[in-house]
Amino acid sequence: MFKFIRKISLLLIPIILIGALVGCSSSGDDKTEIVLLEGQFSEITIIIQMAGILIEENTDLEVKFHDSMNTVAAANANVNKEVDLYVSYDGTLLTTILGHDPSDVPEGESLFEFAKELGSKEKGLTLTEKFGFENTYALAVPREFAEENNIKTISDLKPYTKDLVFGAEHEFFDEEGTMRFKPFNEHYDIEWKDSKSLDIGLKYAAMDNNNIDVTMVYSTDGLNKKSDLVILEDDLSFFPEYYGSFIIRDTLFEEYKETAPNLEELLLSLEGLIDNETMIEMNYAVDAEGRNPRDVAKEFLVENGLSE
Repeated sequence: MFKFIRKISLLLIPIILIGALVGCSSSGDDKTEIVLLEGQFSEITIIIQMAGILIEENTDLEVKFHDSMNTVAAANANVNKEVDLYVSYDGTLLTTILGHDPSDVPEGESLFEFAKELGSKEKGLTLTEKFGFENTYALAVPREFAEENNIKTISDLKPYTKDLVFGAEHEFFDEEGTMRFKPFNEHYDIEWKDSKSLDIGLKYAAMDNNNIDVTMVYSTDGLNKKSDLVILEDDLSFFPEYYGSFIIRDTLFEEYKETAPNLEELLLSLEGLIDNETMIEMNYAVDAEGRNPRDVAKEFLVENGLSE
């Protein structure tokens, strides 16, 4: 009797294992949720909320939002399938994630297309299409100071920097990537009285309270308007293009072809719709007027016929 039961057990083991493998394979292909990465600042949050609304309203996928993380960690999380979709920029992909320089872009090829192709080749990451706005790094100073000293470019600022305190968020002081504080100073041959690494939410308050004199901003940030800052021209062309786009895994649309075959169409519906002025106003609505990013995102989609 014991031998009979043992034989039956041995026969059942392969069947159970095959069933388990089939079950795993089936659940892997049948993706029912998508993970979107929250932004570290309002612009990214607004657009990722647009993506969430479009997906929720037009597919059966459950949308989940993952807490924000820094640029390199976000790229790794995307590659490792911890997150599926997030908002970034072509210049960020090229410099911070891939570690290349704008000078590496072949003559006659756009930075966007070069970053898109290189990202796919080196990391399995690619860009969708441009939203339309360019949110590049920029140096900003108080309007009164700029007008008193006729400062319009970064080179115009250089004679004053030894008496000025520079402040920016922590990531700008990172060693990873070429578009950072130390390479910037070397490019413009600039020395500062002091420099301060700040939380991203505190730098405008620091400017308003005269705790710092100069800061690095994003050109479409709504708080530039609120704090009445003048953005200086990057006359020696240190910063690359930073056109906004979704960054995705090469395999993303293939992964969702069964449960959300229209995912690519939904994401590409934002292509070319958001110019700089529109993005500045949406950022201002959130950062200066205190509006909810999801409400701002929904309003934009309704106005552009993408949501009801």
